[in-house]
Amino acid sequence: MAASAVPRFTHEEFIEFERESRFRHEYIRGHVELMAGGSENHALLILSIGAILRTALRGRDCRAYGSDLLVRIESADISSYPDAMVIFGPTHFAERRSLAVDNPVLLVEVLSPTTEGYDRNEKFPAYLQLGTLREVLFIAQDRPSVEYWKKQDDGWISAAVSGLDAVIDLQHLNVKISMSELYADVRFAS
Repeated sequence: MAASAVPRFTHEEFIEFERESRFRHEYIRGHVELMAGGSENHALLILSIGAILRTALRGRDCRAYGSDLLVRIESADISSYPDAMVIFGPTHFAERRSLAVDNPVLLVEVLSPTTEGYDRNEKFPAYLQLGTLREVLFIAQDRPSVEYWKKQDDGWISAAVSGLDAVIDLQHLNVKISMSELYADVRFAS
């Protein structure tokens, strides 16, 4: 039996498809993937990081966004929805009439068992190709733990922050995030 062909989309076709869709999708080198739903902890952490960033950045020439704005990485031919992001200065859309931006300085992913591999192995290397990107956070939802990536002159370095007494120091944004505030109301399995 012959395998059925999987349709391939151009990015422009994907944007038109996404504009009309009731559901969110990500674009990966011509393929369109339906976004998975999240857990209670995932939803709480997305809201928490967005609120913390929005409050901390108020009055500055930058904005925090939630998970409803696509990021376009043209060099990797990927458009995805990070769980949160920050953009300095004007928002730059990747293409005319696009739904996707290409100038974040911070990207955040809340890790899920079903998407962690994709977030780390597909999206993260693509994210690192963005010229404006300076910081990336991977937030665990099953324990108070954040992996923090920071761009330096000689490349990217990472650090792990764990425990509710710890603080995440987003140096490029000049923002400190209390882990107890980030993980407020999140319940961990016993």
